[in-house]
Amino acid sequence: MKVRIYLAVLCLLTFHCFADGQTPKKNERTAEWEYKQLSSPSDEVINHHAKEGWEVTTALGGGGDSNSFYRVILKRHKSHALFGTPTSEIPKPQPPPQNPKCKLTLAEAPAIRGLRLGMTSDEIFSAFPGNEREEFERAQRLKSAEIAPDYGYATFQFDLYKYATKDRFTGISSIILGIFERKVVYIRADYSNIPPFDNMEQLMEIVSKQFGLPEYKDWPGYTNNFSNSSISCDGFTFRVEGYIRISLTDSSHTKILEERKRADLAKKREGFKL
Repeated sequence: MKVRIYLAVLCLLTFHCFADGQTPKKNERTAEWEYKQLSSPSDEVINHHAKEGWEVTTALGGGGDSNSFYRVILKRHKSHALFGTPTSEIPKPQPPPQNPKCKLTLAEAPAIRGLRLGMTSDEIFSAFPGNEREEFERAQRLKSAEIAPDYGYATFQFDLYKYATKDRFTGISSIILGIFERKVVYIRADYSNIPPFDNMEQLMEIVSKQFGLPEYKDWPGYTNNFSNSSISCDGFTFRVEGYIRISLTDSSHTKILEERKRADLAKKREGFKL
């Protein structure tokens, strides 16, 4: 009986010693490397990990309809200085350089055949002289625009073939002017005699040069196939719409208009009786 007990104890001690002796060796081998999995990493992500000691050990198949999904397994040896530390974040790319802002002021805004933002209504009407009836209607239009719903803003359209000054506007079919408190804040010219262009780029080159504006390629969001382009300067916006329309806008009046509308609406609500 004593012999059996002695043998059992000896077996237990032998197994325990064997296990204690092997475990550190096994842990030591597995600890030589650390592993990481990445799902469909970009080249940028893989290169970033490589800089921090990671090596590609396996790339696993594709997936999905276009086989665009794949998994990459990385490993890093314990001899690397960054072993066991989290991988740093990929540096965020520097934002693209901003398009140079148009520094032209409102006073420097281009003119369209002599028509400028800031001109008075009298100056405009002298450029498009009308008969007695037209002059009366213009005066009435300005007067009625002083109250709601216009709050000081009036629009006038001039079909140029009617006026003696039509030669001054050759190639333009009509002019639309927005007048706020008797000063021009909007000019739109619709062209009727445009030569053929292969693309918008050819037209935009002429526009930017003739009107003294920044190079068209620097206009925000401009593409050669985009038919509408605009640039905001220091006090005005210049817009090209397709091949037939150019407009200038002084937007300083819009805030005043909105304030007047809100004040008028608030007054109506206060005086409302059920």
